[in-house]
Amino acid sequence: MKGVISNIQIRGIVSAVPKNIFDNEKYVNEKGSRKMKKQIKLTGIKKRRVTVGGQDAADLATVAAEQLLKNIGWKTEEVDIMIFVTQSSFIQRPSTAFVIQDRLGLKKECMVFDINQGCAGYVVGMITIASLLSQIKGKALLLVGESHAMEGDNVDGDALLEGDGASATAIEYNEKFNSKITYMNYCDGSRANLLYMNNQGRGFMDGNAVLLFGLSEVATLVRDFMKENSIREQQIDYYAFHQAQKMIVDGIAQEARLETEKVLYSSDEFGNASSASVPITLCKAKEDRHIVGYKNILMCGYGIGLTWGALYIQVNCDLIYPIIETDYMYNDRDKFNIIKEK
Repeated sequence: MKGVISNIQIRGIVSAVPKNIFDNEKYVNEKGSRKMKKQIKLTGIKKRRVTVGGQDAADLATVAAEQLLKNIGWKTEEVDIMIFVTQSSFIQRPSTAFVIQDRLGLKKECMVFDINQGCAGYVVGMITIASLLSQIKGKALLLVGESHAMEGDNVDGDALLEGDGASATAIEYNEKFNSKITYMNYCDGSRANLLYMNNQGRGFMDGNAVLLFGLSEVATLVRDFMKENSIREQQIDYYAFHQAQKMIVDGIAQEARLETEKVLYSSDEFGNASSASVPITLCKAKEDRHIVGYKNILMCGYGIGLTWGALYIQVNCDLIYPIIETDYMYNDRDKFNIIKEK
């Protein structure tokens, strides 16, 4: 699928991560094997944020959304659509988005639902919301987040990649703002068995196949996307890719022949935060590089499904806000007979 959606404007981005920091390097030095030490060196994931005490993705996403609404001055009754992209559901049914709708106090006329998407979730969510806004010409919130990371004695090699985090993005249809989203997205369910979690909660990843996927299809997508849409390297200020791990991001940039100084990173501090990794990367880059004003950004998500997609949009970086560190949990679990962890 590919296309262009006009008059879509990002009005703000806020990301939230747990206060709890898991130090991968310290852990593998104390308890890890030689293989795990090598993995940390290759992936570049030195630290991760991990939820504790029952905090989850919905808590993080709601905190981000509340702060975002406050920052940009939107009233809750102005929001027409709210989508939560996650694979860490608050409850099995209904969509966690309904719980977040109540927490935020959004109006009953607001359409809310979850999208079960992983590492390409931010791109898929942006495409979905932009498509809906092109019809209703209103305002929307895109929330993304995961809380799947582990710490302590339960950590294995793959878990050392995973970080917890969430983000909220305000998106508006605005005919006065001459901007558009250009996008491209692919899916291949025949390879879903390369990266999945079964009904018993056991995950599986064919690391070599996923690495090859990133270095082949994803790099090809970036090149084809730029070529088909006549986007020159000079027109791109930054690349914000899903932070699978540094080795994969570096490989994609190299294979796609990108200017490496434009490629943004966050996995060294926050790990692979799945659908939240792209906005977390943007928020981190805003702080680290002191980015201001309007910038043209090419975003790319890829992973579980398998799915891979890219979008190109102009963003006012003055509306990208600092990352929030929080251990806050919402006091509404009793309504769903959820027992808090001690």
